[in-house]
Amino acid sequence: MAYMRIEAIREKYGELLSLDDVAEIFKYNSVAAVRKAHSRGTLPVHLYRFPNKSGFYAKSDEVADSIEKMILSKPV
Repeated sequence: MAYMRIEAIREKYGELLSLDDVAEIFKYNSVAAVRKAHSRGTLPVHLYRFPNKSGFYAKSDEVADSIEKMILSKPV
């Protein structure tokens, strides 16, 4: 199941997700909300900066892992 989720995310967004993508997947109201969560340390994934790319990005496999953990930790 987790493998299918990773592949679906990679197919739609690629290996790296922009802050817009992160906001969409995790249902944040805006990119500003994603930035605020990141600065507070409450964003469920790490953000990275890459040489020759502007802005922050999340890795697709880490996003899928985070979603999987959320699903597994849901109360019954």
